[in-house]
Amino acid sequence: MTPDAIPTPDAAGIDALLAGHALGDLEPAEREQLATLLRQRPELRRRLEEFSTTLELLPLALPATAVPPPALRRRLLEPRPQPGPWRLWLVPSLLAAGLLVLAGELHQTRQQLAGLQRQLAPAPLADPRLMPLQAVQPGQKAVGEVLVTGNRTHNLLTLSHLPPLPPQRTYRLWATVAGKTVGCVHFVPDARGQVAMPIPLSPTSQASAVSVSIEGDPNGQEPRGPMLLTSSL
Repeated sequence: MTPDAIPTPDAAGIDALLAGHALGDLEPAEREQLATLLRQRPELRRRLEEFSTTLELLPLALPATAVPPPALRRRLLEPRPQPGPWRLWLVPSLLAAGLLVLAGELHQTRQQLAGLQRQLAPAPLADPRLMPLQAVQPGQKAVGEVLVTGNRTHNLLTLSHLPPLPPQRTYRLWATVAGKTVGCVHFVPDARGQVAMPIPLSPTSQASAVSVSIEGDPNGQEPRGPMLLTSSL
């Protein structure tokens, strides 16, 4: 069948082709039919641009977590009554309201972006300092320290004379920040009971004290096992 012999669709069919083009899901026969229509009716190019513009604006009006509706093409094709004279005054008002909504969403997006940029900005360097760790119980030999290096990459944890761990247990470093205990790294010493390892800058760079406990859950939110070392003695 030649392009000129393709049946001319009705208004709903034309909208279906225009929406399909905007969504990029036309079949080869539909693309051929649309190309023929655009040659026969050049005014449809403006309607084609309207569909594409509508599709481009939809994400701006949705929350960041919104999922595109499965019936997007059907919603684009919902019949729209032709505006009568009494409706002409309403169209600019609706457009203005829609633009206000979009402007509000864009403003919120800019605020979120600015907040994210502030979060990703490099943290100010901490002053180098040393937090010595001492055994909590008398007679224990374990000692160590957390060194806040003052650089942008890592701090240092150094420990020695740690007793062997019970089965299914691990050592955990904790930091006291603004009066709250925050979990840091978990670790296992070598056969001599020694640890020398770089640790993340946060939260130890902001800590007023640090401590080490023996834990069963390496990712616990608070210390539950016996405390072995602390810098707050």
